[in-house]
Amino acid sequence: MCTSQLSWRDMALIIVAWVGNSRLTAPTNWSVFQTLCRVLGDRDKQALSSAISNGFFPKLFEQAKLNDVLPALTVRCNKQLPANDALETTQRERLNRALHDNTLQNMKIKAQALKLTKALNTAGITPLFLKGTIDLLDTKNENIGFRKQVDIDLLVPPEELEAAGDTFLRDGYGYHDFEGDQSTEPPTTRAAIKISAAHHHLPPLVKKGYDTTVELHSHFLAKQQQRNNPLEPLFRTAQVRETHDAAYLIPTTEYQLIHLVEGKFVHDGHLARRTFPLREACDFISLMDRVDSSTNLELVIQHCGNNFAVVHALVRELMGYTAPLAPTADVSSFITLMQRRYNSPTVSRVLNSYARTRHLAGSLAHSPGKLSAYLGRLFKAR
Repeated sequence: MCTSQLSWRDMALIIVAWVGNSRLTAPTNWSVFQTLCRVLGDRDKQALSSAISNGFFPKLFEQAKLNDVLPALTVRCNKQLPANDALETTQRERLNRALHDNTLQNMKIKAQALKLTKALNTAGITPLFLKGTIDLLDTKNENIGFRKQVDIDLLVPPEELEAAGDTFLRDGYGYHDFEGDQSTEPPTTRAAIKISAAHHHLPPLVKKGYDTTVELHSHFLAKQQQRNNPLEPLFRTAQVRETHDAAYLIPTTEYQLIHLVEGKFVHDGHLARRTFPLREACDFISLMDRVDSSTNLELVIQHCGNNFAVVHALVRELMGYTAPLAPTADVSSFITLMQRRYNSPTVSRVLNSYARTRHLAGSLAHSPGKLSAYLGRLFKAR
């Protein structure tokens, strides 16, 4: 079933939430969000200048900050606006500072990723990197500060998981549990594997002197998505790269798209909540720009179903980006409901509750061990 579709019963809940709000017009923050999407999509050359001339660039700035894409907005401003543009000096300074700081941070993350890769190589392990770390390690990446990086995600074959974790421990890293409670952190990799049996990665690894955590994955997708996504073809088709004497693996474009669509848009609940993650939408554009006649998009469709078409359609409608070779879908009702989120806190709460219920049901069906952790968080919150 397509994750982007709600059942009639779910729609009934939302219709109840709409009562009394049907006459609301789109709030300013929805218009600003739409403009931010167009600016980051980099196809609408008038969106940015229009925002400035209409006097809501400060709101655009805050919306970008809220969505963690301020450095990306800076890159677009530097590209789309001439040196004598209408941006105030203070605005330009704040933008450049955001890009400067994130560039430095990403350079540190890149150095950290290379260092831990060398440690793994010494132990005979070649890690496979996921998500944003791939772009940071790309020597051709000219905008290393464009994307904000949250953590370093890497994957190793199941038989090498314990050895990889032990390598990190010897290198000075330590595990923290999923709640970030240092008093209950697992002291060994074997213990970390045991407590993370219901998850697709071990607890975050942290090291003194580094702000970025490391997530060692046992699979590139969550438990409920693993049955139809075996690891063997992912590793078999991955490309070996070497940078500064560090050897690592990069998934093919097809598997990067599968991971992005199924791991972020679906598993993280964005399609169910009717939200649109801008960082990942920019990642989608970057990946689709690499697609050519040799790319097997049928493989992506096979693994993602209609979700791939939905994500492409959302990126097309909101960011003005179209990938000629990719399937598309009708997302008009999706976007209308997304707009309702901005209009009504009630609709937002209903959609969030729907997404949480759907996610919990799916997680418990495939990983019953998560129930105790969920109940623990629930009672702790009370």
